[in-house]
Amino acid sequence: MLSLAIASAISLGVADYLAGVTLRRDGRVQMVLTYTALTIAIAAVVVGAGLLVATPASFTLRDALWGVAAGVSIGLALPLLMVGFARGPIAIVAPVIGLVALAVPAAIGPLLGDQLSALEVVGLLVAFPAAALVAVSPQPSQSALPVGSALLLSITAGGLLGLTAILFGRTGIDSGIGPAVAAQASALLFLLAVAAVTGRLARPRRTAVLPAVAVGLLSAVAAICSVLAYQRGPVAIVAAVLGLAPGPTVILAWWLTQERINRLQMVGFSLGVVAVVLFALG
Repeated sequence: MLSLAIASAISLGVADYLAGVTLRRDGRVQMVLTYTALTIAIAAVVVGAGLLVATPASFTLRDALWGVAAGVSIGLALPLLMVGFARGPIAIVAPVIGLVALAVPAAIGPLLGDQLSALEVVGLLVAFPAAALVAVSPQPSQSALPVGSALLLSITAGGLLGLTAILFGRTGIDSGIGPAVAAQASALLFLLAVAAVTGRLARPRRTAVLPAVAVGLLSAVAAICSVLAYQRGPVAIVAAVLGLAPGPTVILAWWLTQERINRLQMVGFSLGVVAVVLFALG
C-alpha cells in the first residue's frame, strides 16, 4: 500500500510540474479546460488499456458507481487546481489544497471503519505540517486572484480531492483498476460537457502537445497506483502520502528552473520522510 502511494505521489508531483510549465508557456489561463481534458483523455486511454493486462477479479456495479462519482469529483477539482496555481498566490493555494485534501480523509476515514495504529496517528500528525511546508512558495507571486477568492478556491479543490480519496476507498479490492477506468472516463465526459456548455475547448499550441501527453501518462500511473493504494490501506494514510506530492514538483523546479528551496521547505521534506517512516513502521 505504502509503495503504491509513494509512486502515485511522485507521479503527481512530476505531472504538476509539467502541467504548470505548459500552462505558463501558453500564457492563456482560459486554456486550463483544454489541457485538463487532453491529459485526462490520454490517461483514460492508458488506464483503459491496463485492463487488458490486469483484469479485475470482480468489478461490480457498486465499484463502477463509486468510480464514476470519483471521476466527477476529479473533473471538478482539476480545473480549479490549475486555475489556482496559474492565477492565485502559490504560497496560499498549494498548502491549503494539500491540507484540506489530507484533512477530509483523516476526519472521515475513521468514521468509515479505518483503524490506525499509534505510529500511523503520529505519522498523520507529522504529515499535516510537512504537506504545508513543502508547498510553500520561496518567491512572491503576482496574483490575479484576491486572497479571499484564492482561499475559497483552494478549500473547494482540496475538499473535492479529499472526497475522491473517500470514494476510491469504498471500492472493493477485487475490483482492481476498474474504478480508475470508470473515474477517468467520467471525468473526461464531465469536462467535455462543461467545455461544450461554456465554449472553452480550444486547440492547444503545438508545443504543448508533447508535455500534455507526458502529463497524461504520469496521471495514468498516479490514477492506477492511487486507486490500488486506497483499496489496500486506510484512506487517511494514503491521502497523507499523496499530500506530499508537491515535494517532487519543488525539487524539479529547483533542478530544472533554478528556483530556490527555502528552509521551511527543507523542514517539510524532512518531516515528510519522518511521516513515511512512521507509516511504514505502523
